[in-house]
Amino acid sequence: MGLNPAEAAITGMTLGAVASFSGAWLTQHATDRRERENRVWSRCMDVYEEAMIAVHRVGALRAQLSDTGEWPDGTVAAVSDVHVLAARLEIYATTPVLDAHWSAFQAMRAWIGAWHEWDNQEGTNPRVSQTDPLWREFTARVKESEDCDHLLLGILREEVHGTRKRRA
Repeated sequence: MGLNPAEAAITGMTLGAVASFSGAWLTQHATDRRERENRVWSRCMDVYEEAMIAVHRVGALRAQLSDTGEWPDGTVAAVSDVHVLAARLEIYATTPVLDAHWSAFQAMRAWIGAWHEWDNQEGTNPRVSQTDPLWREFTARVKESEDCDHLLLGILREEVHGTRKRRA
């Protein structure tokens, strides 16, 4: 039993419509996915840029504090912004960036704590001096913090300029 011309035309139109719809749907789906990935990548780059700026701001604060022993005015915001940055990194960053950021954050807390211990020492007038064991502790924590910052910046640069690794 064969198809008459009307049945063949209807079958052909149906198959063509299904193929056309499927192709359009697949194309739209791929386009939406690609646009979403590009939006996320763009936001991620904004957060990475913000992270690099924060690292440099805190580094400048740390350097000035190391030189003078005095906490500069108006720098509390530079330190408090790291909490907001950490939240944004948790959304967009890869595991290596998060790990490096956590190490840099812990190192920052360590040098701030060491500075407070030096600044609040009793019985002496704190002076910037390598003979003061509390100042030596502070400078050791500063060195560790600088190393952690360099590692974080290197990982950020690698992700920005290298091939994007999919987030697990």
